[in-house]
Amino acid sequence: MADLALLPVWYGNENDYVIINEIKEASRFLLSLPAEIRPSTIPIPPTELNFSEPVEATPWGLSPHSIRFFETLRMQNENIVIPQWKEKYKELTGRQTTLTCLSKMRTLLPDICETVTLPRLCSTIDDISKFISTFPPPYLLKTPYSCSGRGLYKIQARDLDLQASRWIESALKKQGAICIERALDKVHDFAMEFESTGNEDISFKGLAVFSTLSKGTYYGNLLGSQNSLEKKIAEYIPITYLREIQEAVTSILAEDIGSVYQGYLGVDMLVYRKENTYAVHPLIEINLRNTMGLVALQLSNCLIHPSSHGQLIVRCNKDKNKTYNTHLQLKEKYPLQLSGSKIRYGYLSLCPVLPDTQYLAYILVEN
Repeated sequence: MADLALLPVWYGNENDYVIINEIKEASRFLLSLPAEIRPSTIPIPPTELNFSEPVEATPWGLSPHSIRFFETLRMQNENIVIPQWKEKYKELTGRQTTLTCLSKMRTLLPDICETVTLPRLCSTIDDISKFISTFPPPYLLKTPYSCSGRGLYKIQARDLDLQASRWIESALKKQGAICIERALDKVHDFAMEFESTGNEDISFKGLAVFSTLSKGTYYGNLLGSQNSLEKKIAEYIPITYLREIQEAVTSILAEDIGSVYQGYLGVDMLVYRKENTYAVHPLIEINLRNTMGLVALQLSNCLIHPSSHGQLIVRCNKDKNKTYNTHLQLKEKYPLQLSGSKIRYGYLSLCPVLPDTQYLAYILVEN
């Protein structure tokens, strides 16, 4: 949280504020950036919250924890308007909502979803064993409340060994259920990003193409025009599929989420190998929050030159010196080159990098 606290300045608007503790480092970092690409969002320490008019709190994701954080800040300034937590959100953020929406997707798009097996929500090991006996391996287990590669466990065979059984028992004890599905031979992760007004109005914001590490942890997003990202996915599936999926997902989200939730959300999808061809899974996960895909969309629109492409990458090193050295090496190897207010080429860290920094968020742009 501390290392990447300044990240919201890159997707905030001109009159927005980002609350950050290390204000001196943040200010020094922003002033070191070329003026042409310097964000206009304002960093502010929590000790200087002095708003004369109402300002709306917009956390990365809505949760009781994030609301409590802003409630603490409101004790210093009563003009901070905080979104209200609704009990319905707990259901919507769980995988049971994803299952409901995927079931509707299979009805709306039977041709696209013909090889997609509907996951099953299990409350006992026996329920999991029944799924395993019905479908061939491998399998992927997911806890109902998890995201970004956490709460996952892969099983390669039909036998539940001791390690798998212990993971299942622990997950059931903590969350009461486990979602099991067939593991797919993944080729590419991608997502569609949306915004909900809370009045059944869902608007499509754009396509995001991302990558994960071997255990499913987020690694980075491709940067570039929407046309270039569509072409990346169209290497494997017809581009008409993307249009059909977008329309279907928009309709389903409006029905199941649009009247309750207000804010950004992303729907994860993937392209996978199916025998000698490729297929698409149109609804892996629904994320009711801001996402790195939305950040990548904003960066692509505001910073990246139309003829260039690149990556938004987040890396973590337990060895803090390694992170700092990586930053210096990338800065030297890929010097930043601008064309007006757009990046044509080079490396740009999105947050201050100090000798004790562990998390590095940066963009690397190529021609």
